[in-house]
Amino acid sequence: MKVLHVGEYVQGGVATYIRTLLEHPDHAEIEDYLVCSDYNSDHNWKLPENRIYYYSYKRMLRNIPDAIRAIYHVIKQIKPDVIYCHSTWAGLFVRLPLFFLPKHCRVIYNAHGWAFLRNTTNLKKKLYALIELVLSTRTDAIINVSGYEYKAAENAGISKKKLYLVYSGISSVKGETPPVHLPKGVINLLFVGRFDAPKGIDYLLENFSKCKRKDIHLSVIGDNVVGDSEKIPMVNTDRVTFCGWVPHNQLDGYYKSCDAVIMPSRWEAFGLVGVEAMKYGRPIIVSNRGALPELVKVGENGYIFDFEHPESLIQILDKLDKRNLCRMGMKAESVFLEKYRSQKMLEETFLIYKGGDRA
Repeated sequence: MKVLHVGEYVQGGVATYIRTLLEHPDHAEIEDYLVCSDYNSDHNWKLPENRIYYYSYKRMLRNIPDAIRAIYHVIKQIKPDVIYCHSTWAGLFVRLPLFFLPKHCRVIYNAHGWAFLRNTTNLKKKLYALIELVLSTRTDAIINVSGYEYKAAENAGISKKKLYLVYSGISSVKGETPPVHLPKGVINLLFVGRFDAPKGIDYLLENFSKCKRKDIHLSVIGDNVVGDSEKIPMVNTDRVTFCGWVPHNQLDGYYKSCDAVIMPSRWEAFGLVGVEAMKYGRPIIVSNRGALPELVKVGENGYIFDFEHPESLIQILDKLDKRNLCRMGMKAESVFLEKYRSQKMLEETFLIYKGGDRA
């Protein structure tokens, strides 16, 4: 079975997701291919070079026709049995031409976060929802990475027959990077993510400064991104350390060393960082936005704060206790093993490839 993964800017969480789908030693019958933009995409893939294709593209309306032509040139060459579209623009590039061209294979789509759920105007949300509804008619299966995403798609009018819920999963094998040296004698919190509005780093820094406890330290992994988001000054203090970007294969050293991971997102389709934290036995502190509450059983593997009421975050910080965090960390790891292993995600996804029943 030939599976062609189609992406636009394949980096960050989408790249991690695709890499997980490519690792299936027990399913040798699946032959994966990848096509994505040569700009803003990762270029390090565990695939033979003759199965990786890049097209010249930057995100502008005038570049869409060329991107579509390049992708369909690859489709014609490979003749896949399954096309798996990752993210909004890739879904448009593949499915829009199918209103005019014959459809010769199974088409699967994963928005990796519905555009109509993002922080934008109501008019844009309605337009995005309408576009997704129309494009869904040229799609065989739509994978949602959380119950929050699934329900939103259903509310947008997309046929329930095409909707699947498959939680994102990661390998249960732990990395070998040794723990890093974080400040001693304090509770160490960790933030991992881009410095853009959806991830809420500005919100976290503002409210963390209001916490009066001096025995809590925040380590921040990430950096400012190109775009409209306000730039975050990366100035270290006695309570906050900016680490910059850390290669993904070295993040485990930080997960092993911290006491908890904090996710103050304004919007989150799933919350992969939270899953990675739980894999290493770390509890998570999350906002009540998007899919994040699905990850947490309050007081068992983490805490949820109300984004609209910052004092709820400060109250959680005020009551943090190292022993209790360690106890919750053990529960967090068991939640990961039960729900978020990559093997579970792979088996459910491969059933969808084959058009089988829901797992």
